[in-house]
Amino acid sequence: MKYKNCIRKRVGLYLIVSFAVIILSGSFSNAFAQGVRTSYFMDNVPFRLKMNPALQPTRGFFNIPAVGALGISASSNTISIENFIDIIENDNDFLTSEKFIRQLDNKNRIDLDVTTDILSFGFYSGKGFWTINVGARAIATTTIPRQMFEFARNSGELELGKVYDIRDMELHADIFGEVGIGYSRPVNERLTLGGRIKFLAGLGNMDAEINEMYINAGNRDWDVKTRGKLKASAKGLEVVSAGDNEGKKYISDVDYDKPNISGYGASLDFGATYKIIPNLTLSAAILDVGFIKWSKSSTTIAVTDSEHSYSASSQSADIGSSPDYTTQPSDVFDWDLMQFEEMEPESRSTTLRSTLNVGAEYTFLKGKLGIGLLSSTQFLLPEAYTELTLSGNYHPNNWLGTTLSYSFLHSEFKTLGIGLKLGPVFIGSDYLMTKAPKEVKRVNGYLGISIPLGRGRTNYWYD
Repeated sequence: MKYKNCIRKRVGLYLIVSFAVIILSGSFSNAFAQGVRTSYFMDNVPFRLKMNPALQPTRGFFNIPAVGALGISASSNTISIENFIDIIENDNDFLTSEKFIRQLDNKNRIDLDVTTDILSFGFYSGKGFWTINVGARAIATTTIPRQMFEFARNSGELELGKVYDIRDMELHADIFGEVGIGYSRPVNERLTLGGRIKFLAGLGNMDAEINEMYINAGNRDWDVKTRGKLKASAKGLEVVSAGDNEGKKYISDVDYDKPNISGYGASLDFGATYKIIPNLTLSAAILDVGFIKWSKSSTTIAVTDSEHSYSASSQSADIGSSPDYTTQPSDVFDWDLMQFEEMEPESRSTTLRSTLNVGAEYTFLKGKLGIGLLSSTQFLLPEAYTELTLSGNYHPNNWLGTTLSYSFLHSEFKTLGIGLKLGPVFIGSDYLMTKAPKEVKRVNGYLGISIPLGRGRTNYWYD
């Protein structure tokens, strides 16, 4: 029973929080923290500039440091907010729940996204609008097969001869800081163009793919076959390796201490708005087109392509012909079971997860009332994710604005989005009003506190 609880702890943490995020962040969508879609058509909310750099706000702004621009999202195709609460409150007891196991798909996806601006402000200069921001972002996406959950539940007392054939498990995580400079300007009374260049400082990245993990459980020893690869870049990432008689080095433990900048990069945002008629505006933007180049000294590369025996009773594995390899698995992930062989490190580059936003808004009452439709596609690994959002917007002046939205494709008719701008404070979420909050599988939110700065925007159509 002691071993059963131990391995559940190791594998369970990997399944739900993901070991890479724990390693890379030192602790720690399909719903996007990159942008709360509900605020896209609220022209008195500076935050919408993050979703399209051509969307000039009604006037300049200064965001309160740290809490002035904070967004967070979590989502899954199968795991609900109620499940997340159970995991937090009951550790790994959720693995014994038949209700939890029954609701899983063959592939279960979890997305986490956190973003904040440490410092950000914007101001008008002539017809142009400048923005400057210093911020940070953490993103993680993991895909976990149902059989991995079942293995985690039963691993302490596997039935003799029980076979698990786990395939296509992936984890992608990035943590980086950014310094951005943006500028937008009307070309004429119809067309406005905007762009932003961001200089990036990478704190950590992990790309892990387990193509196959085949386990045939015997009475004491498990016959294991594994195929996969791991690429991680983070200063302070300490890898403990143990060698066999053939000189190969296998990862036995990983620790993360004293994080620091591990790579540098840059990205671009492009956006445009076009007024077909005074009341109808089309807009489009492509965000985060860029890369981070990670240094060789901060990178760990490992592969596994192994058929071996794993001794469950002693919690150790037989690697090659080495009789001395008896290191214990880590507290988060059982490295002995996977047998990742450490390779020669090299510098590497990773691309960012870009977003494409396309919107249309029809306004009434000189722009104070509007109806908008937004298509937002985020190119997450390993696949893209699209959401379509319809919103009704009312913003009579710079200090007051309200929006009610509905997202068609993934809300399952259970949730509405709300945005509220009251004085300097904006709060919003695409998945807030629900009939059954504990059943919701997507949640996001944004808090913005901004002080008006400088003069307001000139409206060429209505003034």
